[in-house]
Amino acid sequence: MINKLSNLRRLAVGAAALLVILGAGISTPFTPNTGPSLLILGDSITWGTEYFAKSQKLIVADTQWTNIVIDGQYSRRVAFPTPNASTKYSGVKTFKKLSNGGLKADAVIVALGSNDVAIETKKAVYETVIRDLLTTIGNIPITWLTVNRRDTPAIAKRSVLFNRVLVRIAPEYPNLVIEDWYSKIAKRPKWMAWDKVHLTPKGYQARAKLHQRLARELYDRHIIATTPTTTTTTTVPPTETTTPTTVAP
Repeated sequence: MINKLSNLRRLAVGAAALLVILGAGISTPFTPNTGPSLLILGDSITWGTEYFAKSQKLIVADTQWTNIVIDGQYSRRVAFPTPNASTKYSGVKTFKKLSNGGLKADAVIVALGSNDVAIETKKAVYETVIRDLLTTIGNIPITWLTVNRRDTPAIAKRSVLFNRVLVRIAPEYPNLVIEDWYSKIAKRPKWMAWDKVHLTPKGYQARAKLHQRLARELYDRHIIATTPTTTTTTTVPPTETTTPTTVAP
C-alpha cells in the first residue's frame, strides 16, 4: 500500500511537471492603475515556481508591493528578431499588453532566455532581443536572472553565451542588475529536473525564495529611485561695500 501511494505521488508530480512542460501559463490578477507594482516576467520555470512553491504568497507576506504580478508562459521568448506567429507570447509583447491593461510596473524580475537559446544561436540575436525588452520596460529597476539550460551540450554552451552577452551590455543600463542563477544551480544539480530545463520541487522552492529576496531588493531600489533628492542651500549675507575716503594733502 505504501509503495502504491509513493507511486501515485510520483505520478502526480510527474503529471504536474508535464503540464508545465507541455503548455502551462499563468498571469496573476492585479488592480489596474495602483501601485507600487512588481512584475515577474518569465517562462514555464516562472509558472512552475508559482505552481509548486507559491512564490507570490512569499512576496505578499513582506507587505511591500501592492500588486505582485507573476506572468509565466510555456516556450516564451524574450523577443523576436523578426515578427512571426508566436510573437504574442514574447516578453516584449506581454509587457506591452499588461501595461495597456493598467499595470504600471515599478520594478521587474526578468526570467527569460531559456527558450531563446534553444532556437537562436548567434550572440548578435541575443543582444538584439535583450535590448528590445530592456528598452520596452524602460527606466525602472530591473533584475534579470541568468539562463541555465543543459538539455543538450550545444544548448548548454548557448546558455553561457547568452549570459555573457547579458553581462557585457549590463553597464549600459544603470537600472539593470544581473542575478547569477546559472552559477547557483550549477552547484546544486539536484535542483534540476530530468529534462535539464525545469526544476525539481526542491529547486522550485529555492527559486521561490530567490524571487522573494529579489522582490525585497527591488522594493528598496524602487524607493531610492522615487524619493526626491533634497538640496540644502546656505544663504550668504550680502557683503558691505566700503567707499574709500580721500584725504586732502
